[in-house]
Amino acid sequence: MDEIINQSIHINELIKKSPEYENYIRANKKLHEHVDLYNQLKEYRRRNYELQNLVGMNPYDEVVALVKEYDALLHNSVVSDFLKAEECICSILRTVYNQIAEGLEFDYLDE
Repeated sequence: MDEIINQSIHINELIKKSPEYENYIRANKKLHEHVDLYNQLKEYRRRNYELQNLVGMNPYDEVVALVKEYDALLHNSVVSDFLKAEECICSILRTVYNQIAEGLEFDYLDE
């Protein structure tokens, strides 16, 4: 078990040293320098999350309306750069998680 933990620490360090993560940190810092943009993005994400988690509904029209409402924000270069950098890091993490789980067998009782 210690070896698994040590390897995960090493992977964490590699990610932190990657150009993609460094780009994310720069974009995040720049976004936080613009408090108004940061707060607007937080509000957009909160509302989007609520819509996405409505039980028994398809919120397509509401999500489209939300995106239109926040169009200027989402096309702002500071916000856009942050979102692209964030998506890049998320993609790397998904790939790492998937690679770790590759070939592992689980018996899911709900299936």
